[in-house]
Amino acid sequence: MRALKKVAVMICATAMAGSLAACGGSNSSSGGSKDGKPSGEISFQTWNLKNDKYTPYFKNLISAYEKSHPGTTIKWVDQPSDNYEQKLSADAAANSLPDIIDAGPSLMYGLAKAGALMNISKEAPKAQNNYYKNAWDAVTFKGKDIEEGAYGFPWYVNDGPTYYNSELMQKCGLDPNKLPVTWDDYFSQADTMVNSGCGAYMSTMLGGSVDDYASAGIPIMNKDHTKYVFNSPEAVKHLQRFVDLYNKKGIPPEALSAQWSQQGEFFQKGSIVAMGGSAYSAADFKQNSPDLYKHLAVGTKISDQGKSASLAYEMLAVNAQTKNKTLALDFVQYVTNAKNQLSFAKKSNTFPSSKGGLDDPYYANIDTSDVQGKALKITLNSVKNGYSSRPAEFTDANGKDYLQQQAALALQGKQTAKESLDKAVKYANEKLQ
Repeated sequence: MRALKKVAVMICATAMAGSLAACGGSNSSSGGSKDGKPSGEISFQTWNLKNDKYTPYFKNLISAYEKSHPGTTIKWVDQPSDNYEQKLSADAAANSLPDIIDAGPSLMYGLAKAGALMNISKEAPKAQNNYYKNAWDAVTFKGKDIEEGAYGFPWYVNDGPTYYNSELMQKCGLDPNKLPVTWDDYFSQADTMVNSGCGAYMSTMLGGSVDDYASAGIPIMNKDHTKYVFNSPEAVKHLQRFVDLYNKKGIPPEALSAQWSQQGEFFQKGSIVAMGGSAYSAADFKQNSPDLYKHLAVGTKISDQGKSASLAYEMLAVNAQTKNKTLALDFVQYVTNAKNQLSFAKKSNTFPSSKGGLDDPYYANIDTSDVQGKALKITLNSVKNGYSSRPAEFTDANGKDYLQQQAALALQGKQTAKESLDKAVKYANEKLQ
């Protein structure tokens, strides 16, 4: 799912010298009824979803649509996760993008800026009434050289709670019944842990993500998305707190490497107190680490805003030059309507972004008597009230990875917190040009 997919955008305009025509329509589309009713054929591309788990769902979904819309044909294609962004950019350059495309906002932004995606706010302005505001905001792009608007339809969304090793907390002088909520709570408890001499780390958070700043109420970009601003005095002070914690040996040195992926192992063996996860990580702990599961506590994401800033959305976009706009717009809204989103969310362990989906009895009757239920309830509230703080244009290549690198240098004492954020902002702003 998107929360586990690291994507970087290869901007279509670069490969095509800015040619809108080069980002043209699918060569698989045909038809389009003159009376406004869907007819003809379109292509619908998903991302790594053709497998034993999801194939029956999509086949039934498409079959039901074609049956209720005689004269329509939906060609479902699926691309593996490897090199997906390069595949989309190549298809755009070759004038062969599918009619409907599945990806996350960070990948879609480059295609939208190149003119390859339909501005839904112009073509179907009433559609936004069918989706939660935070979801619609996540697929709405603006900034330099891009017309403001939603460039797709929100599909599934995910987030998660923070898991704590309650047994380790007690060894480190912390109270498992008083989990940290705000950043002041977090750093205060981290100091208590360090001073206890228990030898554990608090977590792997190090100020290397925009979520770390947004959740502290620090703006990431200006309102018109023409400039990054996360090097404010408040941001510098926030990063310095991570630097200080690292110097006190409260953050594992391994976490400074972007390639490091053993966070889960550290948590399971009792080296770190807290770890982020999904709503369904608790079930994995129960099955694979039953001893740890007995000592699991679960809390909200750390935030000074009372809500999560780390929601991860997937979206479905429409090719700007589809030859069958009527069918493409109708089918994409069918896939993302409340009923179908809820059905897919249940199957994929994600959450729907269409209005009403989160109020379904499926979510209303969560049993919070155990860790799994508590984790699900916390995540449900996060999805309802939280938002995605990472700008779509802040891709891996356009600033995300660089911020992590600069934060790591600050923690290592190779430069100051201010120097790190100034460099990260300068780099990201240059990528906006």
